[in-house]
Amino acid sequence: MQDDDEEEYRTATEPPVPAGLADLTAPQRALADYLRVDADLLSIAAQSSSAAPEPTAKPTKKELQRLIAALSAKEKDGFLLRLALGPELHLHTELLHRLRGTTAPATNPGSRTAAHLLDAAHTRRTERRRREQRRKAEVRAQHLTALAHDAESVWRQVEAHIATKQTNAYDRAVALLRDLRDACDHVGSGADFRQRITHLRETYQRRPGLIHRLNTHNLR
Repeated sequence: MQDDDEEEYRTATEPPVPAGLADLTAPQRALADYLRVDADLLSIAAQSSSAAPEPTAKPTKKELQRLIAALSAKEKDGFLLRLALGPELHLHTELLHRLRGTTAPATNPGSRTAAHLLDAAHTRRTERRRREQRRKAEVRAQHLTALAHDAESVWRQVEAHIATKQTNAYDRAVALLRDLRDACDHVGSGADFRQRITHLRETYQRRPGLIHRLNTHNLR
């Protein structure tokens, strides 16, 4: 990063934060997704956003035509120019409030720097991913514990698959054995598993397709 870019990164402040940023409508969410707005950055930005006002009845086409006709040419040109320059999340809301003569939701003057926002978004993203990893690990541990308690049933399924002498069935048997190995290691019965897998290999030593699959996945 160049020195000038680094300085701007540390000192540039965010734009005004619109109301309702923490509770986007479906169209606003679709626009954010289309523009690939980072979800964590959006959440951090929304922390300074005030609540959106309660929705009001949608005006009819005739009402809109009458209200738009009452706008000055300068205002019409201003809204059209902003529309042409690119999507604005709250342009539609602002226009409706102007037509109704009501006050648009207040925006919060931006005070945080780009560095603050991006660093906070990075921290939030890291914490979220850690939570997801912990949750996945907990789910995996529960699965392995349950599987270890049902080991005899799994061994019977393995034997049934092997008995068919079909390659697809061998694949399913090996998949079960891989999970069962992890499950037994998880609950401390890995030695029992290895003793039984040794016996299984001896029993089916004349099944090269099966033995090859067991070797590939280090099931021994």
